[in-house]
Amino acid sequence: MVKCTSGKLLTIDTTGWNCSVALWEKGHELSFLERSFDKDQAALLPRLVQEVIGQQKIDIILVNIGPGSFTGIRLGIAFAKGLAMGWNVPLKGMNSFIATYTSIESAEDVLVLIDARRSDVFAQRFLRGLPQAPQNLTRQDLEEILASPKPPILTGSGIHPFLDGLFFKEAVSPWKGAQKLAHAFFKNSALVCNPFPFYLREADVTCPQLPRA
Repeated sequence: MVKCTSGKLLTIDTTGWNCSVALWEKGHELSFLERSFDKDQAALLPRLVQEVIGQQKIDIILVNIGPGSFTGIRLGIAFAKGLAMGWNVPLKGMNSFIATYTSIESAEDVLVLIDARRSDVFAQRFLRGLPQAPQNLTRQDLEEILASPKPPILTGSGIHPFLDGLFFKEAVSPWKGAQKLAHAFFKNSALVCNPFPFYLREADVTCPQLPRA
């Protein structure tokens, strides 16, 4: 349990294809910036943090641990750890599923979909508020789920354009990226976890072949 819910909270989300930073205090937003990632991701994040916090003192940092972009997850967590050590403040993590689910109005059956930029999406279902096992789902998998007698409400970054053309009920969050983390934290600070990367698949890494002797 995190007890620091009255100080200034800095949240960082680099797990998608945008980079966002938010500053909240006592459940209210003080500042927020979001930018599309360019090739120099490592240079963009510190600039956004500086613009968002200005001269204000941070009491706790919360970073999105994934799932999402493999490079983005590593960058966000590494940068957040560096800030936390330098400022001597607590660092906590929260995953994309929890942050997204908490950012919408509660419903009995919700399926959170996170964009994977692949032929599938990252998915986690919440039944009566209880998270089920996360998984990867293809469009065909989702067509079968939506064809069930009582399909779930869908939410998250993995809906469009992945499911365009299908009929479904969608819950749209009023918050973006780092805002979702902050909103969820002040709604229930017990949702945080240790800031370890949360991957649902191995990274696409091709090792160069060494020349034969």
